Amino acid sequence: MKMKVIGWKHSKGEFNGNAYDYVTIYTIARLEQKDSQRGSAGIEMRGESQLVEKLKKIDFGTEVVCDVETETRATGKGQFAEMVVNVSPVAAVASAMAAKA
Repeated sequence: MKMKVIGWKHSKGEFNGNAYDYVTIYTIARLEQKDSQRGSAGIEMRGESQLVEKLKKIDFGTEVVCDVETETRATGKGQFAEMVVNVSPVAAVASAMAAKA
């Protein structure tokens, strides 16, 4: 899906004896437009830690439209989570970035 991505952060460490290592992707998504809400909202999406090297190469000086690929994963006890597994700037943005280099 195409989304406006405005930034990311890598979190790695240990909490209560449990190790964690993931990326948080910050995006902007359009709200369902109705009488009680309008516009867009910022959302956070959790992603795989190996995305760090790829994300470091994207210029997030302004919002970037990216193809964001997700995968649904079981987390245990009948629960699931959507995980970002790939982020790529759309072609127009990628070619503009290449021209700057």
